[in-house]
Amino acid sequence: MKQKFKNFLNEKLKLKIIISSSIVGFLFLFSFLMVVPGLGIESKKFINSIEKQIKIIMPKGMYVIDGQDVVYEQVMNTAIKSAYTSDALSTINYYEDSNYAVKKEDYINFSNEWFEKRWGDDIRNQRDVDLYELGMDLIKFDQAVATKFLSYGYVHAGIQWMFKNGGLKEIFSSQFYEQAKRDQTIINQETYDSWMKYEGPGLNGIKVEKSLGTMIVNNKVWFLNRQIENIKFGLNILGHSIFKNKELNENNMSKTKVTFDELSYPFFTETLKVLRTGIIIFFIFLGIVLPIYTAFLTIWIINLKKGNK
Repeated sequence: MKQKFKNFLNEKLKLKIIISSSIVGFLFLFSFLMVVPGLGIESKKFINSIEKQIKIIMPKGMYVIDGQDVVYEQVMNTAIKSAYTSDALSTINYYEDSNYAVKKEDYINFSNEWFEKRWGDDIRNQRDVDLYELGMDLIKFDQAVATKFLSYGYVHAGIQWMFKNGGLKEIFSSQFYEQAKRDQTIINQETYDSWMKYEGPGLNGIKVEKSLGTMIVNNKVWFLNRQIENIKFGLNILGHSIFKNKELNENNMSKTKVTFDELSYPFFTETLKVLRTGIIIFFIFLGIVLPIYTAFLTIWIINLKKGNK
């Protein structure tokens, strides 16, 4: 009878261990899954939608700049180079940023360094340049600009951002929340475009003078449409086409306009709320749940061993 009672208690303890371990494991997994994606998953969906548009606008092998063309070097060092500077500068809010002049210089320097590293050797060796490759590189460039000048959290996993120096402070910052809210906002595209002051396209490319900044969907629609205009310009530079395929013209262009509904909407603020909640649960788990569970588990295991004697 006594042995049966011991066996009953042992089975009860085992059941407690199994149930409590399952609950604790679920809580950890739940918080972990909330923390891991972060804003990076929204950016990834947005980037994928941009990549899709680039593949339509400038399909691989279609718009190839002739490395032997008489204006090749000039076009690369002005029009193509300006794709990077205009992309970067268009993300600064000229109308509200008091540090615009300082930021502008930093953004231009970063853009020029990136361009030289990626295309400098190609230009010196007069290699053909496929605009598809340019488009893919501009996506990488966008991510680098976001990481350096906007926020590490935009293009990295939540768990990476969380453990980065200053990451937690930024995640729970009300200022960053407002920034994310603005960045995800979409306004009428014509209104956005009307606030953009720029020159080009032309032999000097596109030069941004004033920008409304990173309402990122509107901003990328503006930028992609400027690249379409650049392609049109490239079809007739000083009376000839810069592209190897001389049969290309505006009538056989793959796409002539991008609209904001063709890009993925980034749910930054909602994702940020999920990330914040996940982090709170994660630290409650580490600071409260796990120590209490460990203490009880230790006691249960000791009692289980005693019961088996």
